[in-house]
Amino acid sequence: MLNSAWRTAICVLIGLGLAATAVPAASADDGGGVVIGPCADLSICTGTHHPGSTPTAGGGGTSGGSGGGTEMCTWKDKQVPCWRDDLGWFSEGCYYSLVTPQPLAGDRSWEGHTSKDGAIYQKACDLTGDLLNFQSAGQTFLAQAPGKTPPKTPAQLAYDALQEITVVPPVLHAAPGKDAVVGSPVWLWMDANPRTVGPLSSELQGEGFKVTTTITLAEVEWSVDDGPAGDEQVGHFSCKDGGNPFSSTGTPSCSHVFEKSSAGMKEKAFTLGVRMLWHVSAHKDDGTPINMIPYDWWPTYTDAVLQVPVNEVQVLN
Repeated sequence: MLNSAWRTAICVLIGLGLAATAVPAASADDGGGVVIGPCADLSICTGTHHPGSTPTAGGGGTSGGSGGGTEMCTWKDKQVPCWRDDLGWFSEGCYYSLVTPQPLAGDRSWEGHTSKDGAIYQKACDLTGDLLNFQSAGQTFLAQAPGKTPPKTPAQLAYDALQEITVVPPVLHAAPGKDAVVGSPVWLWMDANPRTVGPLSSELQGEGFKVTTTITLAEVEWSVDDGPAGDEQVGHFSCKDGGNPFSSTGTPSCSHVFEKSSAGMKEKAFTLGVRMLWHVSAHKDDGTPINMIPYDWWPTYTDAVLQVPVNEVQVLN
């Protein structure tokens, strides 16, 4: 699975609205332990709601339309979508969406209940009777959700697939590794492990389609502590890829020229590390690209370090 840096990036994206909120419930507790269903005399809903159960789609009050259209619910002889991405599930003139994160235990919105009994939902109700103007009606405790979460969109599934990708930390190399000299290029590269340098992909099945998410290595940034000893100065330079192994007849695609000796450094060597920039893309199985908000993922591999001793060249007159 992805490391915490991935998960953080991904959480930020979801916070921007790239994934739908898990949706809520429209039931309440009458104080006697009996769960009141989401359907009332004035509404026709998607089925009966028994204690401990989750209502399922279908039944007299819904119409899904042809070709997988939006499921509709009837309220006072008018129809509204049973689910809205911005408001949640419809029940008895109101929409309910799960509050994230949930209020702390003991908050008055729990009405004496705990998270074992149900959850807190944001309520938005029809104030005008035309089912067009839904306004916030505060938070309320609900024992159960009003229905199942709708199928994930291609974009939501693409981010799920992203979390399935595992990147193996790089193994770093330098040449010369022990007798580098000031002013002479040092070759730098990492093992060409496909699980490290990519591209890497993950595929997930949706309802009627598949989604493939791919990450491609776009840049490798090296850090090196070749500042004056004790100043803790760290320099950075970038390479377009993971570098190529040393060859006496070749040319390095990634290298660094040290301008001073490492004699004054800890361990008498400079320490190098990397972080890697990945580009994320996704598409459906019919080739349709999925719009992913661009973002940079710059993981730092703390265990991937390289120490290079650098010597001064002594010239005799």
